[in-house]
Amino acid sequence: MSRVYDLHCHSHFSDGELAPAELVQRAAKHGVTYLALTDHDTIAGLQHAAAAIVEHQLELELVAGVEITCRWQSFEIHLVGLQVNPEHPALLELLQGQQQLRQQRYQLMLDKLHHAGIEVAPPLAAELTMPTRKHLAEALVEQGWVKNFDSAFQRYLGKGQQAYVATDWCDLEAAIGAVHAAGGQAVLAHPHAYQLSNKWLRKLLNEAKGYGLDGLEVAISQQSPGQRSALATMARELDLAASAGSDFHGPRPWRELGKNLCLPPDTVPIWRHWNGSHA
Repeated sequence: MSRVYDLHCHSHFSDGELAPAELVQRAAKHGVTYLALTDHDTIAGLQHAAAAIVEHQLELELVAGVEITCRWQSFEIHLVGLQVNPEHPALLELLQGQQQLRQQRYQLMLDKLHHAGIEVAPPLAAELTMPTRKHLAEALVEQGWVKNFDSAFQRYLGKGQQAYVATDWCDLEAAIGAVHAAGGQAVLAHPHAYQLSNKWLRKLLNEAKGYGLDGLEVAISQQSPGQRSALATMARELDLAASAGSDFHGPRPWRELGKNLCLPPDTVPIWRHWNGSHA
């Protein structure tokens, strides 16, 4: 059986739509053989995913992962940790700090909405494992304050908008250090999502490599062939491993688990660093 790697996806423990059990079953149905659950700033869904794989006897290997929200310069950058030990104290301490920041940001953004006369009533932060802007956006749509999800970000929740709150996330060096302390590999998530020029993206990658960055996501479900080729070139030139991930949040025709994730042949897959069975 051919190996299919999807090393970036989300469950409802952060801003995904599916429970971990539903996620692993869907991944197996779509032919994924190695799946990394990488919820934002939490590893809470991993044990549920692992239990479901055993319960349903799925031919799927779970890769313990997490997506850490970082700051670099004035940008919010996301770092994926793969093959981490979810019980390592250094990782747990960093994630605990991140979770507190998320709780605070969620309440501050809700306060801003109310101050602007937008009396939306989303779930309370304490009711959510990991409160995110997605939860606020969904409430804005469901309660008729905006017409769709994108409008919620364009009018209120996006950077620079009325209810946006800048957050002092952990720095990139600290995040990479915590991932390495937990025995994992640190991968820059969706490099083109930050809307950096090529010059600034190379600056980010060079600086991150100085902190120990292991790889970058080269293959992403929703990208142009030119973007994938450019990322493969950067990975090769900077001697970084290549990762592949759908960044799946929920069933969508354009972004599915395991879909369109083939790495260019001149890249070194991140899983080559795991063990001989992945080579």
